[in-house]
Parts: sequence; structure tokens; C-alpha cells
Amino acid sequence: MSEFWLKFKSLIRSEWTSGNPWIHSGVFVFVLTLLCLLTNTSLHVMGVDISEFIPLFYGLIPLLLRDLGGVFVSSYAFFVGTAILFLGPDFSEWKHGKRIRIYNIYLILSSVLFLLFCGSVSEYPQVYGEFFYYRHSWMVGILYFITDHFSPFFFKFVLFLFLAIQVIRTGLSFWKSKYYESLVRYSIFIILFYSFHLLGSAWGVLVASAFYSFDIQFSRSKKSLVFVTVALLGFGFSFFTRVHEKKEVSKDTLEHSSNTNVLIISADSIRQDQLGFVKGEKDKTPNIDQLASESLVFLDHHSTIPRTFPSWADFLSGKYSFEHGIQDMFPDKEDRSKLGNVVATLPGILGKSHRTFVVSSFAGDIFPRANWGFQNVDAPNFSAETLTQQRTIESQVFFLPVLTGTFFGGGEYLSSIRSLPSLGDDSRILPDLFSVFDKKDRPFFALYFSSVTHFPYSPPYPFYKNTDPNYYGPSKYFRFVDPSNSEKPDKKEQEQIRSIYSASLTAFDFSVGKILEELKRRSLYDDTLIILTSDHGESLFEEDHSHGHGEHLRGEGVTKIPLIIKFPKSFERKEVRNFKGITTSLDVFPTILSVVGVPTSSELFLRGKDLTKLPKADTWAEDRFVYSETGIWFSDRGDHFFQKDRIRYPNILELHTIDPNDGNSVTVSDPYAKETILFSKHRMLQTRTKKLIYIPSPNGVLYSCYDRISDPWNTKPLPASSCGDLQRKLELLLIGSGKWKKAGDYFLPKSEP
Repeated sequence: MSEFWLKFKSLIRSEWTSGNPWIHSGVFVFVLTLLCLLTNTSLHVMGVDISEFIPLFYGLIPLLLRDLGGVFVSSYAFFVGTAILFLGPDFSEWKHGKRIRIYNIYLILSSVLFLLFCGSVSEYPQVYGEFFYYRHSWMVGILYFITDHFSPFFFKFVLFLFLAIQVIRTGLSFWKSKYYESLVRYSIFIILFYSFHLLGSAWGVLVASAFYSFDIQFSRSKKSLVFVTVALLGFGFSFFTRVHEKKEVSKDTLEHSSNTNVLIISADSIRQDQLGFVKGEKDKTPNIDQLASESLVFLDHHSTIPRTFPSWADFLSGKYSFEHGIQDMFPDKEDRSKLGNVVATLPGILGKSHRTFVVSSFAGDIFPRANWGFQNVDAPNFSAETLTQQRTIESQVFFLPVLTGTFFGGGEYLSSIRSLPSLGDDSRILPDLFSVFDKKDRPFFALYFSSVTHFPYSPPYPFYKNTDPNYYGPSKYFRFVDPSNSEKPDKKEQEQIRSIYSASLTAFDFSVGKILEELKRRSLYDDTLIILTSDHGESLFEEDHSHGHGEHLRGEGVTKIPLIIKFPKSFERKEVRNFKGITTSLDVFPTILSVVGVPTSSELFLRGKDLTKLPKADTWAEDRFVYSETGIWFSDRGDHFFQKDRIRYPNILELHTIDPNDGNSVTVSDPYAKETILFSKHRMLQTRTKKLIYIPSPNGVLYSCYDRISDPWNTKPLPASSCGDLQRKLELLLIGSGKWKKAGDYFLPKSEP
């Protein structure tokens, strides 16, 4: 045993002094991983301090350790391959017994990392927000210097120049020495390394690097063939795996009755009044404005609930949350069970005639969590495993530049990178949508859901430049929302927050332009029903409304969202106009079915109106009402107006549970907690002119009535009697659904039989 140990130490010492890139790259990555772990571990999640809840996360330590190992393996694979590439002729000479100067390896790796880091910071400063503002605020000047003076293309060009020089030097060295087989192997290595890198396959990169680094003892005539064969098999396996990561829910393929494609283009938290054609700003959303000029535009359209999960459930089922069962952001398996089974959904219905897809980044993590009926789900999941990997990724800041694609694109080495809230760049997911347009065996139903407008807001370069260049503060590139903080920023800070939100909206508009351009290039535009909308709006410090969405129903900011419908040319309704009557997101369900030609059976019990059958006037003949409700309150703290009147329950971190039998899902599953959340919600009915908000408080039920025309931000409450008709209609709606009962003036959820 001692003899073996001596030989082993001798081998390590020999390889170390020879400059073995595999050993020194490992040391480089290990030191960086350890330093980042010690200096970047934070108790802030999206800007919110969770230190007092840290005992809740002790059970996640095994997941965190596993994720840390995954980061180490992935980063080691990348940096080993990078060292081999950038060492140039030195590496080929090392293979033939010559030494590599050790400091050359560390100098090369450090230089590559520096260029990658600067390039990534200049393109996605939001991704490094916690690093610079919460962990190492003394370095924030570096962030400002990089983003103020450099574009990401500068650093990428320098990196490319460095790489090109080394590759050319190596190639010429082989050519001049007549090592043609080595030149072929080197060329294949470059191709395979970059291919695996684009796929984000750490093991593929390791295999490619290993086969190039070590001469396997085969006969000379078979050596290259075996190398290419094994590497290509690895490439194919990795590609196959990546392709089949997309969740397939349904594979029904019945004959279709319509050739009409359906495309829903959406982004999280879009306020209708922030669009360029509404606000009168031509350069803000030019592509959306152009689409609106060719479409039917609804100027008083509202979401049923300003939270993403239940909002999309309402939209895609045509029913209210208390009917389909998903009533908050953390539904458990029981809550989700009806959707797509007892409750029909648009993708489920259209899946019999269309290819159905959903494409999204982090805000769309709701779609893998329920049976929506989509045949293809290309969106990140949300679970305890996602959260732990996300926190690990954020702490390992040296590997973030690779994960964000700064090294000439690059794949998602770690799947949770797509669920990073600060990385909502649409360019990362648009190719997934465009691939939907390729297949033409059947028409498609596709939902594209952008996250760039969801806080912390993540407009990439150059869009974040569309803000005040002289502002230097915590909201320069992003804005986290702390639901427990009721302090109102000063006017300059508020203006910057609105500005970075606006920049995110412009970034989304750029993507809309790309989508429409792609449809026209493929001759699909005229045959496609295009709907542009959002799941909910956003409060941006109007009056006392604070910032965010889901906590209250005051004002026009949180429920009033865009609805733009561009009908296919084949459809009989061809006029383009603005409709001023009040509409709800539930109206889209019957409208799509009507355009596609699917009959709406009585079993669907639709709540919405078919918007293909509008009156000739620009509003409804009757005084229509629409319903909305609040979401779950994430925090029980703060001095907000809605905290003062509401029935309190614990912070969401105390309410949630992790279900290992449900994919480690994060849910609110305790029956008492679920019932309390439903009982405590604020509920609203509004017409074109009036709004009524039902507020169950500890001291009784309160009703707030507002005039929507003269008081759009709801600062002047009217006597409750002014909304007496709405109060009666609210009671008829809830009690008539069979899901609610009255207890005094309170509405109580009925227990399921």
C-alpha cells in the first residue's frame, strides 16, 4: 500500500511540474468554486432578506451539495477544454513530453475568465446585481465602468482574436511539421468541443477533450476513426437527450378542421397604458404599435387575477380560479388535478387538430407543473431542486459568464439557468419558438411567454441603456420587489424604476418584431391568428399602490392589460378598430375556438364572450361587468394600505411545503392554510364606469366603490351604496358558482365533497 502511495505521489508531482492542463485547470476551478462559495453565499433571494427563515432550508443541504458538485463538474469540463484550445502549440508539445510553464496556464485561464466576465456583465448586468449590490458593494464602481464604456461585443472580439491566433498557430505548427493526422484530430476536437458547448453538455466537452489529450492505444489506421466515432456517438446521445427534455403531455393526432395557426404572444406584467400607441410615444413599442394598426384592439381589457399561475389557468380554461382549482402560485397536486382533466383547456381542445407548444423562460415555470394539454412544453420547472441549483449558480459567479452564453453562444450546462429571474433575455428562447414554425404537417397553437418585463426586469444590452445615464443607484439595471418593505423611494428612484421597466418593455417589443418578421418570411403571417396580451399588469408607485402585483386591486395598473387580436385573412371579420367596451381574459377562450371553427359545447360552461361577435358600436349595449381577485400575500409585514385591512396569515416561507412525492414541488398544501388564503382574498367587480372591491377584514367586510372615469387610481372612495348593483352581482357570481357560501357578510369557500 505504501509503495502504491509513493508511486501515486510521484506521478502527481511529475504531472504537476510538467504543467498538465487537466490538473492545473482542476486547481483553478476548485479554488474559484471555494472562493465563490465562501464570499458569495447570500441570504437574499431576489433582494429579500430570508436570514430569519434559514432553518427552513436545512433540509435542502443535500440538494445544495449535489448542485455544487454539478457546477464544479460543468465548469471543470469547460475550463479544461478552454485551456487546451488557448494553449495552442504549447499543448501539442506537452503531449510529446515537453513542459508547459505553469504560470502560462493560469494566465490564460485568468485572461479568458476576465474577458468572459466583463463581456457578460456588459450584456446582462442584472444577473450580477446581487453580486455587486448585496455581496460586494465595494466593487460596484467596476460594474458602472464596464457598462458605461464598453459593449459586450468588444470583449467577445478580443476573446475571439486571442482564440483565433492560438488556433492558427497550432494549425500552422502541425502543417509545417507534416503532422497531418494531428491536424485532423485537432480540427475535429475544435468542432466537437464547440458543438458540445452549444449543447451545454459538460460530459461531451470532457469526452472531446480527453480523446484529443490522450493517445488511445489503437493501430494507427483505426485511431482517428475510433476517436471520431466515439465522440460523434456522444454528440448524438447528448443531442437526443436535449431534444427529449421537452415535456410531452399529449399526442392526440386527429384530423384538423382548420388550417388556421394560433399564436399567443405575451409577456409578464405588461400594463396596457405603457404601450407606445396608447401613451403616444412612437419609439417605445413600434412593433406592437404596427401590429395594433392591423388588428382589433381592446382598450379596456382586464386580467382576472394579477398572479401568473392562476391568471394563465383562467385564460386557458375560460373559467375562474375557484372553478378550475388553481387559486394561487403554489397549488399542490390536488389543486392541479382538475386542470386538463375535469376542466378542459385550450391546448387540450386544439391538440386534436393542432400541434400545441408553449415556449417561455423563468416566468413560465408554471407550465411544466400542471396538465395544460400542451404537447410540447419548453419552459423551466419550479421546485426545490430548481431553487437550490439557482442559488448555487448565482453564488458561483465565475461560471455565470459561461452559462449566459458569453463564450460565443453556449448551451445551458445547468438546466436551471433558464429559470434565473435576472436572465429574461428573449434571444435565448426565440429559437425554440421559431422551430415551431418549421413543421407544417398540421397548423400550430403556440403560446410564447416572455419574462423580460417581470421584476427584477432584465433588459439586456443595449436596452438597459434607455435609462438615465446619470443615475447611479440600486435600480440602475434592475429592481427587486420586497413585499415586506413599504417605504416609498424618492421621486428620482421611482422614475428610474419606471424607466428600467420601460426598457424591458422595449426589449420585448424588439422580440415581437422578430416574431412577426419570421412569420412573414415563412408566409405564415396571413394564416395566423395572432393575440398579444399579458397575464397581469404592474403597480409602479402610483399613489399609495407601492410596487408589484397581486397584493391589491386599486387603480388601473394591476389588472388592465393589452389585448390585440390580428385575425387571419381567411376569417370573415376583417375590420380594424379600437373597442372601448370592458373585456376580460376569459373572453379569449371562446374567441379562439370561434376563429378556429371548434364548436363550444354546453359542457364547457364558458364565462367569457366571443369577441368575434362584437356590436357595431365601440362598446357593449349593456353595462357589462368583469371579475378579478387578489393573489396570495407573500409577506405579512409592511405598512401598506392592504396590509392594514386584510386578514393576516403567515409569511409564504412558513406556509409552503416541499412534496418529495410530487417532484419536490413547492406548494401550499395544508388545508387550513389554503382555506385561509381563499377566505382572505380581496375580490372585485367593475364595469366601464365603476369598480367595487370586496375586502374581508378582521373587523368585518368592507366595500370600496370608485368611479373609474374620474378617479382611475382609486383615491376617492364613493359611498358603498353607489355600487350596490355590483355588490349584488358579486354575490350572485360567487354563490351561483356553487363554490362559495355566505357567513354573515363574508364569503366562505365550500369544502369539496
